[in-house]
Amino acid sequence: MDPDSSISIVQDANVPTPSTGQAGDASTAVFDGIPKAPSMRFAKANSPPLLDQRSTISPVICKLPLELVSYIAELCLLQSYSGEEHMKALYSIRMTSRIWRNGIDSTPSLWGVVTTKVPLHVNTTAVERSGTCPLDIYVTPYTSRSNRTQADQYRGILELAAGEIGRWSTVTIWLPSYDDCSRYLTSPAPLLQKLSVSSGHMHKPAAPIALFGGIAPRLEALEVERLHMDWTSIRGLKVFKLSSMNEEQISIQQVLDILASAPLLETLCIEDSTLDHPLQPLQIRPVVIQLPRLQTINLQGRDVQVTNVILSSIRAPSCTTLAIYGLGGDTANEPNFPERALGHFNNFQRLTLSDNNNSIIHISDYSMQWESRSTSFNRLKFDVSIQCSAPAIGVGWATRVIGLGAQELVHDLELHLSHETLDDEDLAAYDSFSRCQSITRIVIEDDHVPTGQILDLIGTWRESEDRIGPLPAFPGLRSLALASWDEWTLDDLEVLVDRRFGGREDFLDEKVPTLCIVLQNLYPDDVPSPELDLIQLQRLRAATGVGGVTLEFAKHSQGMLAVVYDDDTGL
Repeated sequence: MDPDSSISIVQDANVPTPSTGQAGDASTAVFDGIPKAPSMRFAKANSPPLLDQRSTISPVICKLPLELVSYIAELCLLQSYSGEEHMKALYSIRMTSRIWRNGIDSTPSLWGVVTTKVPLHVNTTAVERSGTCPLDIYVTPYTSRSNRTQADQYRGILELAAGEIGRWSTVTIWLPSYDDCSRYLTSPAPLLQKLSVSSGHMHKPAAPIALFGGIAPRLEALEVERLHMDWTSIRGLKVFKLSSMNEEQISIQQVLDILASAPLLETLCIEDSTLDHPLQPLQIRPVVIQLPRLQTINLQGRDVQVTNVILSSIRAPSCTTLAIYGLGGDTANEPNFPERALGHFNNFQRLTLSDNNNSIIHISDYSMQWESRSTSFNRLKFDVSIQCSAPAIGVGWATRVIGLGAQELVHDLELHLSHETLDDEDLAAYDSFSRCQSITRIVIEDDHVPTGQILDLIGTWRESEDRIGPLPAFPGLRSLALASWDEWTLDDLEVLVDRRFGGREDFLDEKVPTLCIVLQNLYPDDVPSPELDLIQLQRLRAATGVGGVTLEFAKHSQGMLAVVYDDDTGL
């Protein structure tokens, strides 16, 4: 098929046609490239306006020198289009004029893209015009509903790309089977720099794939999903990502070997993968791996052993992002809790808290999540989510990271609690944690929470860590939100307020902030709200040390007063 006879684009009467550079009539201009429905537009909503969106094009633009045209086109493609949209954008730019078309067609570096987003014959034309320039390959999977023509086209584009493997530079490729992997990924790729490969094959094949025959000397970014391969040739990476791998496809020792060979590594990501490891973790490489440029660490999985070994083995002084998710399975006893491994990142966490001045902790009977509330202006961030059936261990870890007394990294910390039971060890851990001045908000969530024990703790006074005088538990607390309605009454809140503030007026202005109490009921249809004594509620609002009492309901109960106001007190 002639590549210049496969597309029809309706043009404005005043727009020059690709073939003549002169104003055309309101007819159809024949243009090589991509079949396009009448409603389709090459440009995205935020892309520069293209030919069919203009009314005129200056003759000066149409007659620019070829060298300048090529340079402009390269800048447009670099700044405005992703790899998979490259070809559509390129064909659109060619429509400016005949000179632009000739200049673009004679610039091989503009044609170095093969993608399943455009037809096979368009890719064939691109490969021919690219000469000997490096190629970027984007081969995405066809769906199970794809017809036979689409499947054949996928196979044709894959064959076309495989024939040019010596020119591969940046590659994103999906291969449905082990045979396809061994067929298309075993020849040398001397120019390859970035590879993202995903295999539809889930089971262990007869032998691992010898990726590019071990010859990919420029490879610096590798992303692998479900591929059983020989890892011995993988060295010197800057980006290393694994996804959906199983223990038959890679071991933790192989991961450590790759990390040890990559001193310039910048990104490490392991998601939803089970790595093979010995029963005794001490059999793993004991050598500390220095990764001075590693900035992003993302480990997601249920195997706490793997995360323990990796975090214990690496040192990343330049880390800016730490994300740990889903560790521990159903239980996490003290020997399995990764505090020792996370200890290598305590300074990073403290630096992040100092930079962000904000974090949030969720603790339940089964899990703990601690997240720095980073904004676009914050360079550092962490998010650690751990399955943990021993709350005392997680609370103790957080206490040691933040510090107490003169060592505390003071910041705004929001604490969410959701417990069914609290044993003596848990209460002792919370008692120690309550000495932190950072905790400014406590939310007791709507489970069967032992609210009374927490309220008792909030009302407790004891000697401060720095011996400057007595202070209440959670001395920086400014807001208390109660979403559980089963285990407290307004009497309990009045007792709490009296214990925390009663008879201690001398301390309030200098050391203890006032407390705002929020009574929540986010599910009024499932959890009926108690009938509050409005006189008692008003008295609580007027108590010393109380900054306010707010009712937050998903919807107001029928017949309930929205506002209670007293002319004498102004409350």
